[in-house]
Amino acid sequence: MTEIQKQPFNKRALSAMLMFLSFILLPLSGIPLHYIRTNISEGMLDYFLSKGSTGEGMFEHFLMSVHNMSALIFLIAVIIHLSLNWKSLMKYIATKTEEYFQFRKEMIIALFTVVVIVGLFSSHALHVH
Repeated sequence: MTEIQKQPFNKRALSAMLMFLSFILLPLSGIPLHYIRTNISEGMLDYFLSKGSTGEGMFEHFLMSVHNMSALIFLIAVIIHLSLNWKSLMKYIATKTEEYFQFRKEMIIALFTVVVIVGLFSSHALHVH
């Protein structure tokens, strides 16, 4: 019978799993929260989402708590992950920097595209009624 070797505790794997699981919870809580907050939900959906039998806005508060704690766990896990992988990350960036600068036109176009799309999409928040 072969003996199974006991693996040492892997901090990198733990931080990666924390990032992954908390990242999954962010849109699962954020998207419904967005719909509740922007009053897009109507009728029975609104009743169950924000004013259900459990109390005024309890589900909204629950979603906000899940979203905020998931974001905090995600941020802490990212910081831990970066600190554990700092040397390899810096080495990777140093070797890839020269390669990326071969594509200056593409980088400028990509940067411009992202700024314009994100700017247009988020500008609705700046309109005053």
